[in-house]
Amino acid sequence: MLSHDFVLAGWVASAVCAFATLFVYNAPYGKFFSNSWGMKVNGSLGWLAQEIPSPIALWLGITRGSHVFREFASSKATSDMHYVHILALLWSAHYANRAVVYPLTRALGDTAFVTVASAVAFNVVNGLLVGAEMAHATKMPSLARVAIGASVMLAGVIINVTSEAQLRRRRASKAIPTKERRGKYVMPKGGLFNYFAMPHYLGEFIEWCGFATLANTKAAWAFAFWTAANLYPRALANKRWYVKSFPNYPRTISSMFPGLP
Repeated sequence: MLSHDFVLAGWVASAVCAFATLFVYNAPYGKFFSNSWGMKVNGSLGWLAQEIPSPIALWLGITRGSHVFREFASSKATSDMHYVHILALLWSAHYANRAVVYPLTRALGDTAFVTVASAVAFNVVNGLLVGAEMAHATKMPSLARVAIGASVMLAGVIINVTSEAQLRRRRASKAIPTKERRGKYVMPKGGLFNYFAMPHYLGEFIEWCGFATLANTKAAWAFAFWTAANLYPRALANKRWYVKSFPNYPRTISSMFPGLP
C-alpha cells in the first residue's frame, strides 16, 4: 500500500516542477497546439476524456481510499460523511460543467494526446488523494468557516463561468473589428478582461481555495496550490500571445493575479 503523506509530498513537489516547466514549454492545446508534440486529438473529445476521470477518482478515493493508502487502512474514519458527500457533489458539479458543458458550448482546437494523457493522470491522482483524505479527516466545520468557504467558492465559480461565457459570446459576435480577431480567436475585453488577461483562470483558483477551506485537508490545499502552479504560467503565455497578436491589446494588465505581470 502507498503512504498518503509521501505521495502528497511528491504531488506538491511535482507542482513546483510543473510551474517551472510551463514557463519554458506551452501546454500543447488550443492556440499553442503544435504537430511537433505527436499524435493529435479532437479538442472536444480530448477535453471530455481528460476531465471526466476526476469525479470518478474522487468517489473512488472516498469509498476505497483505505485500500490504497495505509494511513487510512489502519485508522478509523472520523469524517462526517454527510458533509463529505456534499463536498463530493460540489466537486462533481464543477467537473460536469468542465467535462460536458464546456466542450459542447464552444469550438475547441486540436490538442496533443500527451496533453490528454497527462491530464487524465493528474485527475486520477488528485481525485484519489483528495477523496481518501476527505473520507478520513474532514469533519463538519464551524458555520463561520462554511460561510467563508462557500462564499469564496461561489465567487470563484461566478468569475470563472461568467468570464468564459463573455469570451464565448465575443468570439461568436460578427461585430468584432478585423484588428481584434485572429482566426477563431479574438482580443478579449470588457468586464474583468479589462483587468486580467485570464480572469476565468483566477476564478478557478479562487473556487478551489474555497473548496479547500470547506474540506480543510492537506490534499485539498495541495490541489489549490497545483491550480495556481498550473494556470499562472499559462495565463502569462496567453497574455504574451494577445500582446503579440493584437497591437492595441493593453500591455499593463495582469495576466491572472492582481499586481503580478
